[in-house]
Amino acid sequence: MTTTTGDLTGALVDGRYRLQRLIANGGMASVYEAHDQRLDRAVAVKMITASEVGRFDLDAFAHEARTIARLSHPNIVAVFDEGVHEGLPYVVMEYVPGTTLRDLLNRRRRLRIEEAVELCGQILDGLQAAHDAGLVHRDIKPENILLKNGGRGDRVKVVDFGLAEAVHAESRRGGPLLATAAYVAPELVGGRPASTASDVYSTAILLYELLTGEVPFDGPDPGEVAQRHLTEDIPSPRGIAHDVSEGLAQLVMIAASRDPAARPVDAGAFARRLHAVDARPVPTAAGQPPRPTRAVRTTMLVPSPPTRRSWKALVTLAAIVAMLAAVALTAWWVGVGRYTSTPSLLDQDAASVADFAAEHGFVIEFDDGAHSESVPKDQVLAQEPGVGERIRSGGTITVTLSLGPERYEIPDLAGMSEAEALEALDEFRAEVTVKREYSTEYGEGEVVATSPPGGREVKAGAAITVIVSEGPPPLTVPDLVGMGEDQAEETLEAEGLDVGDVSERHSDTIPEGAVIEHSPAAGAAAAPEDEVDLVISEGPEPVEVPDVVGMKVDDARALLEELGFKVKIGQIWFTGTVFDQSKDAGEEIPKGSEIWLWAR
Repeated sequence: MTTTTGDLTGALVDGRYRLQRLIANGGMASVYEAHDQRLDRAVAVKMITASEVGRFDLDAFAHEARTIARLSHPNIVAVFDEGVHEGLPYVVMEYVPGTTLRDLLNRRRRLRIEEAVELCGQILDGLQAAHDAGLVHRDIKPENILLKNGGRGDRVKVVDFGLAEAVHAESRRGGPLLATAAYVAPELVGGRPASTASDVYSTAILLYELLTGEVPFDGPDPGEVAQRHLTEDIPSPRGIAHDVSEGLAQLVMIAASRDPAARPVDAGAFARRLHAVDARPVPTAAGQPPRPTRAVRTTMLVPSPPTRRSWKALVTLAAIVAMLAAVALTAWWVGVGRYTSTPSLLDQDAASVADFAAEHGFVIEFDDGAHSESVPKDQVLAQEPGVGERIRSGGTITVTLSLGPERYEIPDLAGMSEAEALEALDEFRAEVTVKREYSTEYGEGEVVATSPPGGREVKAGAAITVIVSEGPPPLTVPDLVGMGEDQAEETLEAEGLDVGDVSERHSDTIPEGAVIEHSPAAGAAAAPEDEVDLVISEGPEPVEVPDVVGMKVDDARALLEELGFKVKIGQIWFTGTVFDQSKDAGEEIPKGSEIWLWAR
């Protein structure tokens, strides 16, 4: 197997991805902006460096990439493809124009409390989608959080799930722990497996840093820093940032408990507690300016042994370096000297930006602005060129001012048709659910109400339930069996129903004049003014009395009882022959009537 080394800019990966420029280069991997020639779109390709290939479990790497590719969440960098290019594993991801959370911290030292909480909430939302799919990140840190330019609810993008799993294959085989010491969960330091609670711990350390501008444990030796997570509780962030509320500080310390069982069980549980806590800044606290944040080295590096060099070789090397420096300086004057780095205008207001431009000779253009949940209204949300990018002296910087949180007022939709209501809600991309209910006030297909109600302000994309009328509620047919005909009619009228056809039928069990049955039956649904047909009892059906005089008593009894009569016996002598009967032969009487027989 051959292994490619060095800058791969210009290479064609898998006959499809043209690597256009190197975005970032680290000890583990290099990231390139690339062009997907098949789908004609920009993507990011992360290529594992040759020195790290031996530490990777390639099967785990491919499995994680495929698992993450099935995730669909606005706060997770999408994974499109994976493979091996000339011996180097790679993964193709969504290209996110913007910066990392580490870059933002380096510029700002610490974030505003409300912004820190909002960003952390988005990180937790992305992590929860992964936790629900059975994935644990294992290496949450500012370098693995991307901030999308001009983003709203999807401003934050969590990256590097697959690498976090694959690179830990060595630690599962007994190798060194590869996790950033400043954020590593204590159970990982102790050799126990990672869980969703491990991501909660790392995110709590990250939130601590956002609030204070520094991590709770730091130092030049990553091993010592990692051990402190195992042996020490983190201090309260209020010790550094006095404007942090007590409730928020307590939540950070709970989420960063050394005992995984004491933390929120996963990112979703952490997010729910974060949203519930009162995170408003303490107004009387002045706050203490924190030290600038800095990236913490992931693993300890073992220096190579020194090499002896002759003084002649050093002189030759110095001459070559001097010549190259002269050439580079000349090239700089020719091609770069007229350029400078774009300054940061973020979080300034329009007046400050104008003053800065006048002082430093830049031209400022304001675009239409964009909404933001975290940057206050009329402060700079984004700029083009981005911070640190090359710009000509006196060049133009296009500035995007925050329009503040994007809010829409739900209109009063009651009485509109369903189609009209859905069209009205299209304006702010609401996630609409239609629920249907009966209504006596609104006709079928008309909107009864919304939840939240009309007049309430909501975010773009908010979930709104539209309640649509199915017309008047259905009626239930009452049980009329056994009622007299007049009572049955009154009962139906009281329920809003009408009497339909009325017929009669004999019944051995229902008294004459009472309802035997009705249609629809009891409990059936009906609309107002529907008709209910009644069957009224005529009493038992009449039966013709047979002539049993001269018959044996037992035979006469059996015949009469078979016809449904009740038989009584009056015996004078004991011959057992019927000589008289109480009902005349041929007479029709109701079934169940009593007949006396006299025998002798």
